[in-house]
Amino acid sequence: MKILMLCEFYNETLEYQENLLVKYYIKNGHQVTVVTSTFDSVFDYYNDRHDNSISPKVYFDGDAKIIKLRYRYNVLNRLRAYTCIDGILAEEAPDLIYVHDISPNFPEVIRYVRAHPRSRVIMDYHADYSNSGKNWVSLKILHGILRKWFLDKARPYLSKIFVVVPASARFLNEVYKVPNDEIELLPLGADLDTCAEVKKAQCGRTLRRKLGIRDEAIVIFTGGKLDPLKRTELLIEAVGRMAHLPLELVVVGDSDPTNKRYGDHLRSMAAGSANVRFTGWLKPRDIYGYLDMADIAVFPASQSILWQQAIAMGLPLIVGDTGEQDVSYLNLYENIIILQSEEITSKKIEQMVSEVILGPQRLRAMSMGAQRVAYECLNWDVLIQKTIQFCPPS
Repeated sequence: MKILMLCEFYNETLEYQENLLVKYYIKNGHQVTVVTSTFDSVFDYYNDRHDNSISPKVYFDGDAKIIKLRYRYNVLNRLRAYTCIDGILAEEAPDLIYVHDISPNFPEVIRYVRAHPRSRVIMDYHADYSNSGKNWVSLKILHGILRKWFLDKARPYLSKIFVVVPASARFLNEVYKVPNDEIELLPLGADLDTCAEVKKAQCGRTLRRKLGIRDEAIVIFTGGKLDPLKRTELLIEAVGRMAHLPLELVVVGDSDPTNKRYGDHLRSMAAGSANVRFTGWLKPRDIYGYLDMADIAVFPASQSILWQQAIAMGLPLIVGDTGEQDVSYLNLYENIIILQSEEITSKKIEQMVSEVILGPQRLRAMSMGAQRVAYECLNWDVLIQKTIQFCPPS
């Protein structure tokens, strides 16, 4: 079928949800068009540095058509509508319109599905109390009135609203008054095809030899966009106190320009330590190589797609829940140790890491559990079927 995705950001070099949806839709024989903003830099996107003078453009990412549009209005970087997409919808004639987040372009989508009743619309949602609605204006005005107006107009035409974490369902229910029967969980999946390729090629073993890491060493993986919310300093402190163990800590990723001081602080903490390595930014496939090299992944706080990628590579996880970030829906086989907010300390991380790595049977059991979760919950070949189930047969 023909699928049109409407999202806020798309960069073909990354491995975000939108990228993987595109990859697996096309793998399963569908045609995909992505309508998105003219943002190219993920740092500019997250820091709201938009240059509306950048020209719109159309190009192809493999077999997917990417249409990047300017905004026709942008209210404080909180409510942004693309130039009218009526013409694009008419030209692309999608069977399924997949809208990422609440879009001010919903009115054009509604007009299209009214004129084409066999077409279906779904939406996914990522916001929750941990990342949105942090003050009265945001909660009551932006979400409670402005965005709610657009969602209320669209809801009669939405076949389903998917949330990527359970906390988002609560946010939609309490702030937007969306009943639970309109909501379904669609976890952020992982690229299991790439996982299989990396494992088959034994990339992790090759990387260990290249870096001079002994076979008996226990490699801990962490990383992402390094900012204070990640609490990576606690893991570095914990590893520093476990010098008696054969540990290697690999920190994949880096800080953005606004958090450079934090990134520098982490490096200064590890200065002189032979068992803490910073890789900087890596290409998506290279990240899987480092995951393949690791024995366990530890993320002290702040959710990241790396959590799902680590599970997909069969790694036991130790993660911190600072509130509204409960990952127990992926802890089906005791493959994750979840630290509550008050437990997120370097001492507790040291204790949990020691318990896991000094118990080889537990390490293996957690790894096997992670692999089961990956194939049961994070398999995009299965997940995309949830999104297209509402479309009538052609």
